Amino acid sequence: MWIGLLNNMKKIFIIILCIIPVMLSACWDKVEIDKRVFISTIGIDVGEDISKTNTLKKFEKGDPFQEIEFKKLKVTYAYPNISALTPQMGGTAETKYINVEAYSLQDAVSKATNKSSRSISFGHLQLLAINKNVLQQPDTVKEIVDYLQRQPAINRTMLVAVVEGDIEGFLKYKPEMEKNIESYLSGLMENNAKFGSIRKLTLDDLLKSLSANGNTIIPYITYDRDKNEMNLQGVAMIKDYALKGFLTAREYSDIEFLRGGVSGGKKVVFVEGHPVDFSISNIKRKIKTTRQGDKLIFNIYLTIEGEIKEYYAGKEVFNNSFIKDIEENFDESLSKEFQDIIKITQRENGIDVIGLRENVEKYHPFIWKELGSKWDTVYKNSEVNVFVTTKIRRVGVVK
Repeated sequence: MWIGLLNNMKKIFIIILCIIPVMLSACWDKVEIDKRVFISTIGIDVGEDISKTNTLKKFEKGDPFQEIEFKKLKVTYAYPNISALTPQMGGTAETKYINVEAYSLQDAVSKATNKSSRSISFGHLQLLAINKNVLQQPDTVKEIVDYLQRQPAINRTMLVAVVEGDIEGFLKYKPEMEKNIESYLSGLMENNAKFGSIRKLTLDDLLKSLSANGNTIIPYITYDRDKNEMNLQGVAMIKDYALKGFLTAREYSDIEFLRGGVSGGKKVVFVEGHPVDFSISNIKRKIKTTRQGDKLIFNIYLTIEGEIKEYYAGKEVFNNSFIKDIEENFDESLSKEFQDIIKITQRENGIDVIGLRENVEKYHPFIWKELGSKWDTVYKNSEVNVFVTTKIRRVGVVK
């Protein structure tokens, strides 16, 4: 009896010993919220030593690089000063900034930490703004991408944009409709993305596309510091981690049509000197691929449905022959418009922005197996044709 009682007491004692560490331990890395800096936006600009980047290749193993102050990048961190908020004070926290010059993003974080009395957190990032001059340095871009890929704490759903103009001034821009630049851009991109005139690109999307082939397209924004104006201009085209060129918002809208990436939008043709506005409600895309030796022929078939939104008072639009003429007008006009944008992206820049590579990989594996290793050459020499079929389903409530 006593032996059984002692055994039970031993078991209870062991259980208590196991529970005590769990009950008494706490988060070893716990930091109070008022001791944190929640970075909301990162701006990356070129530093004064960006032109001397090639000198880094002259360093040999063992050279004391840490003693050199190399200012390749100028990085701005924006964050809401939540420590200034109290239960008696409502509203939005004032945005503060940390500016550093560094040779890499990791070096920038270290220097920003040295300037801050609080622990820096990147889990609430909403915007990454990159100056277009940074994108003219492909080796630097690869370093930035590598850093972003390796950081699990960075919010991968944050938006990414290319900016022309002063980055620090851009981040300090005060929009009329929102309290900060990141909220304003998010809403702006959300609204424009519905019609395909701008791309809403997240960090995760950026890293995936660059990892696949080093190519992507990024929303392009201009900022005029003197006029304090910001405008969405279109997209920047990136090829092999370097800036290749730009597309306007209208041109990018055509790209989204060819990608089948939008379900709506607006197009216009002129009839007898009057604009006919066509509101698009549905788009269907089909790609037919054929091969002639090493040459690929892509026939893209687009079926576009919608309704007439505006024409000219007094004109009869219920006549079937008139509607047929308008549809044919749109077919011809849009086909030429889409062929022009393919010429810019394919012939002049050699960038596949409409997903032809993915189509060949997915639906024509044998062709990809033979030609995939020389895709850039194959794509540039391929023939891309666009055929548009417009269907006017409604003409409004004129009658």
